[in-house]
Amino acid sequence: MLTYQKLSKEKKIIHHKNHLKKAKDISSIISAQSSCVCIRNIKQASAHNNSGINVHLYFSGKSPNDFYGFGNDYYKSITKVSKKTTLFWKYKIEKLIHKTNAQLIHSHNEPDILPMKMIQFDLGIPIIYDQHDFLSAKRTLSSQLLNQEKYCNENNNGAIFITDKYKNLVSNKYAINPLNISFPNYGSKDLLIKKDSIIKKISDKTGAIHLVYEGALDEKNPNITRYLVPQIKQLSELGFYIDLFPSKNNSYDLYKKMANVTVHDKLPPNLLIKKLSQYDFGLSIVNQNCDNMPEELKYGFWNKCFDYLLAGIPQITLTGFDIINDFVEKNKFGFSIDDLSKLKNNENLSHKNQKEFANHIFSNRDEWLIENNLNKMHLFYIETIKKYHTQKIEKLIN
Repeated sequence: MLTYQKLSKEKKIIHHKNHLKKAKDISSIISAQSSCVCIRNIKQASAHNNSGINVHLYFSGKSPNDFYGFGNDYYKSITKVSKKTTLFWKYKIEKLIHKTNAQLIHSHNEPDILPMKMIQFDLGIPIIYDQHDFLSAKRTLSSQLLNQEKYCNENNNGAIFITDKYKNLVSNKYAINPLNISFPNYGSKDLLIKKDSIIKKISDKTGAIHLVYEGALDEKNPNITRYLVPQIKQLSELGFYIDLFPSKNNSYDLYKKMANVTVHDKLPPNLLIKKLSQYDFGLSIVNQNCDNMPEELKYGFWNKCFDYLLAGIPQITLTGFDIINDFVEKNKFGFSIDDLSKLKNNENLSHKNQKEFANHIFSNRDEWLIENNLNKMHLFYIETIKKYHTQKIEKLIN
């Protein structure tokens, strides 16, 4: 196998010209992640796969099937590498590029060591840095992790952020690549629950309002955003029924002790979305009472927001979260409040209003599917490929 770095100057020029000729037709990409594969990665792979693009997974950690219970089938090939033996990363990625004729590497961040290494290896194809977790905005990083984050933001060949405001937050700290797009955590068409397939509402039997929360949940550290003990307790005391679907199995004893609260085992996304459809409203909330709540959270676009849409249920969020608040209010996908205490006797919670929200969701949610927005990413791929190979040719000639 002759790697890119071993090519002569003349053959490198030919290599880049050949890639330029094929740039308009995206057919093979590598999706890289130095951790368990995230749901954003899987949703993108599903959409690419459905559009005829071969996605080759290069990762460490747990596979989609092992962590989520589904997802492996969306990848044309799966290559697992060790987190510790980074010396073999270069050999394995070069071998994968050669075998698959990959046109680019779409590298997801958190941690940033893998995208940094991909950029440093000089592999002959562009590296796109998908930063959906701005770590230094969440917590204090070691100098090593901070350097990795800085390097990735300032040396990638193309950058993807989850929202424009999120991108602006990053740009206040780093000289980000001007070649970038914002691409939210859209819902996946494969997980969409049709209107005639939703589960009958629990509230039809009880007459009460049933709320649901899905996502990360903590019960040990009151000073982190996923510690929702006070919030769930408050909702319980207000008389609501709340079901919790954590992203990880744990004891969750503090939640289980509360009246009207049910904690479920972790479910694979396809089963989870189906289950969510039986509730009246989904909760898009975090613990706002922790010290130094990360500004990053205000500009995020959480997966749960789209999961509730897939399930056909409106959501309740808090006004402090700019992106999600605007998304929910402007699209009539639910409503926002500045404090959970204002849910008591809230007119938005009537069964009539719930049905109106739900009907609006079913009429408008297709706009927020990844499949209906994927062309933006494909055009970005093409632009990145063209710029990368053009600049390489110019540098080699000069």
